[in-house]
Amino acid sequence: MPELKRGFGAAKMNKDADERTIPNGEYREALNIQITTSDESDVGTLQTLLGNTKIEFNTLTTLQLSTNAKCVGSVADEQKNRIFYYVKDSQNFTDYIFQYNLNDNQIVPIVVDKYRVTVQVSTINSGTTGTVRSFIISDLGNSLENITNVRPGMKIIQASFDNGNSPVSASNNIKVISLKNFGTNEWEVLLDDFSDSGLFFNTVSQTQGQIILEAPKALNLPDKLITGINILDDTLFWTDGKSEPKYIDVSRVQTRFSGEIHTKYVVKDEYNNIIMDSVNKIDFRENPDYIKEEHLTVIKKSPLYPPTLLLSNTSDFRFDSAGSSTLTGTINDVFVDNNDDPLEAGTIKTVLFDQPIPDYEVGDVLILRRETSFEEGDLDDFEIIVELLEFNSTAATGKIKINFIKDLTGHTFTVPQVFNVMIQQEKPLYEFKFPRFAFRYKYQNSQYSPLSPFSEPAFLPGTFSYNPKEGFNLGMVNNLRSLYVMDFVPDEDTLPKDVIEIDIVYKESDTNNIYVVKTIEYGTPEWIARGSDINTKASAFARTKGALLITSEMVKSAIESNQILRPWDNVPRSAKAQEIVGNRLVYANYLQNYNLR
Repeated sequence: MPELKRGFGAAKMNKDADERTIPNGEYREALNIQITTSDESDVGTLQTLLGNTKIEFNTLTTLQLSTNAKCVGSVADEQKNRIFYYVKDSQNFTDYIFQYNLNDNQIVPIVVDKYRVTVQVSTINSGTTGTVRSFIISDLGNSLENITNVRPGMKIIQASFDNGNSPVSASNNIKVISLKNFGTNEWEVLLDDFSDSGLFFNTVSQTQGQIILEAPKALNLPDKLITGINILDDTLFWTDGKSEPKYIDVSRVQTRFSGEIHTKYVVKDEYNNIIMDSVNKIDFRENPDYIKEEHLTVIKKSPLYPPTLLLSNTSDFRFDSAGSSTLTGTINDVFVDNNDDPLEAGTIKTVLFDQPIPDYEVGDVLILRRETSFEEGDLDDFEIIVELLEFNSTAATGKIKINFIKDLTGHTFTVPQVFNVMIQQEKPLYEFKFPRFAFRYKYQNSQYSPLSPFSEPAFLPGTFSYNPKEGFNLGMVNNLRSLYVMDFVPDEDTLPKDVIEIDIVYKESDTNNIYVVKTIEYGTPEWIARGSDINTKASAFARTKGALLITSEMVKSAIESNQILRPWDNVPRSAKAQEIVGNRLVYANYLQNYNLR
């Protein structure tokens, strides 16, 4: 029996011809079908695809969109049976992301970007110089949460008052810096003038009126359709070819389902609890923070400055008033008895230290010898080992206990001799290495920033000691025994809100391997410790925090090789297309770089 092969290369449906006379490449009828990839018994079966139907959904919101509202993008999440809609409502000065859930047939706004608000002012408050410093608005019936949509960073674009005074326009550059509870059922909105004009309003006699405020758009939805949308788990990625590519984790937002309150961006602690701020004041440090574009852009901030290093040649990081430690000294004394025999181990005596007074502490173990002074790395040749039981730096006296003593030939009872004294210490850190330190941010979505620039080498050389026979400078040995890595937490106004951890990393000069020394979590003592501004010798970075004491060469882990060659994140300024390929976000038809002219 001959085999009948018919293709459909013409991709054309022909309902006019008899099915027996349809030309090759055409077809009379077609169905939309798919091969099921279910985990149940119908896997691999051929099934007809469902067509489109009009959805009659329930809503949890009383939100009324204007007639100018339009959907500029949508994406289906088949894994969780939901659809996301991007809606732009210019008439209400609001952008939205709605979520429709097929399981419960409900649609809710999950992101609300209310970028312009109009408020009624009841009172104008003036400062001591007569200029307006704040105004009072109603709390709209909620004294525990700000539902007025007025927030820090908003700019006054227009203000008019009942007494007919000249209106305030956007050119005055007056911005909201904070809100706080004022009396009963009211918020006080504190202002600042960024125009350097010295006056907030033309006069101070205004009493009541209307103020229009505007904030930079967070979602910044375009007027045309969004050109690329992808979803991965709970994270939406989109790009429109007009503004920076953006993303949002819908599980990290805090939205009231009324759809009338600006969404907040949630940062959680290590126990997955929302870090709440005081309800009595709302400023730039508030958390949860009002959602901004900086929370949504794909590119994230990275450290721009290296950490500061404070070095010490002692394991307990001791300094004197000059910023360095004096570990050597001298004493004039005798360590023999009346018969010129060395004193026995366990003998306790009081000694007087010569000037300058060394930086010793009770409990230090000291080594003594007569011939030459001690240098770093030259601690093997000694005659006496003592323990410092008491030390008075003012009187330069100390009580010592002899732990070990050699034969002191030539040392008589009646003639005190000069003994050079040196603190006995552990072996130096990185003795034959040039270590450098840097840091990187970890965001709450487990994304890491590029590394900061590396610091100068953490190296404390010894005294110059050239050996002509070997051709070595024996003083070029690292005498570092402890160091502080500092200034890795910038000011709270500039640190991204969703940075939850900071990795302190380390590398050596002769290798490309980078190691994590320690991960500093938000709120730990190392995170909140004062930075180098507390020390006058290293005050290059003001208003910084963070201090980690390193006393060993132990490291936590090695950084992945693909992170080593990542000095920055290369994200385009805008892109018209995007796709997720192999767990990587790929952009096409994009714009990058800036015109520096």
